[in-house]
Amino acid sequence: MLQANPRPELELVRAVVSGDAAAAQRFLEMASATLWSVVVKLEGDGAEGESAFLGVIEGLKADGYSRLRAFDGRSRLSTYLAIVARDILADRLARGFVESPRKSWTRFERFFGEDIRRRVAHRFPRETGTGRREDAYQEVCLKFIEDDYRRIRAYDGLGSFTGFILTVAERILLDLVRRDAPRRRLPAAVARLSQLDQDIYAAIVWGMHPVDADRLAMTMRGRFERDPDAEEIRQALQRVAEVAPLTAAATSGRSEMVSLDTSGDDDQGIVIPDSGATPEQQLLDAEEEQTRSALLDAVKQAADDLPADERLYLQIVFSATDPMPAREIARTMQLPVEDVYRLKQRAQRWLTELAARLGKKDELKAQKN
Repeated sequence: MLQANPRPELELVRAVVSGDAAAAQRFLEMASATLWSVVVKLEGDGAEGESAFLGVIEGLKADGYSRLRAFDGRSRLSTYLAIVARDILADRLARGFVESPRKSWTRFERFFGEDIRRRVAHRFPRETGTGRREDAYQEVCLKFIEDDYRRIRAYDGLGSFTGFILTVAERILLDLVRRDAPRRRLPAAVARLSQLDQDIYAAIVWGMHPVDADRLAMTMRGRFERDPDAEEIRQALQRVAEVAPLTAAATSGRSEMVSLDTSGDDDQGIVIPDSGATPEQQLLDAEEEQTRSALLDAVKQAADDLPADERLYLQIVFSATDPMPAREIARTMQLPVEDVYRLKQRAQRWLTELAARLGKKDELKAQKN
């Protein structure tokens, strides 16, 4: 009794690779729908899609269908062809960035957008609904666009272009994660004090060291050319206490416990966590709010000197209640999305310079006072 061939796809591919013209014709007829669906998803339809489809067919035929030789029948042929088609289209996209980078950006986003967003979600798992993921995605795009697409054009043709781009995206995201990692920051008033005062503040507020001059004197031994004595520590404590609360900061994920008595005379009560900000955090929050307000005032005054498109971009961004995706801003401004990324880049540089100038003014005021 004859048994049907359990792997007809593998036999067909082997016949194609061996040079069977009839098998090649059957293969192309069978594979066309799969290849076209990949092209439409990554390149779109219309004339551009048709051109890309023909490029995929030519890529498959190259070197006697050499790209099919790795097919071993363990996966479905349609899955294998989708991967091959993507690689061929990726090579085509890489060439596009050499010949006409600006025209290739829209194709780049269509090609890699979903992959990059998945990696953003992986790196920022808790940032759902905050707009941070969209910001991170836009920052990755900015990095790819800056310096005339330098990172994309650095591809040297060795290895997979898709693998190259996703590796670069991953490195950019790692830099963003490191940048956003919480870091200890001295309140501005403490940062203007002596190094001894700063170290004492850090020991008490961050290190939860007891506010005890004798013990602090022992802790500070070896940090300075001359070890401070207990009296110098007491004077330092007084200076620090005048500008900042000397209260140990709660560590991340831990709350202070506060008792809510059920009656005024009874010692028994319910203990609940107090998740309110520590005095240190309140001070830092107040400083940040003051800085933000000053920066916004400075932006309003200085924006008149900006080009019209940058001024409009800033107006849209600052007017939005939630972070706006680049595509939405592009629709509002009636610009290509890559132009919006460039506007964002220029606006970020301008705001950074403005903030630096504002910081210098504050420093001069502090010195006068």
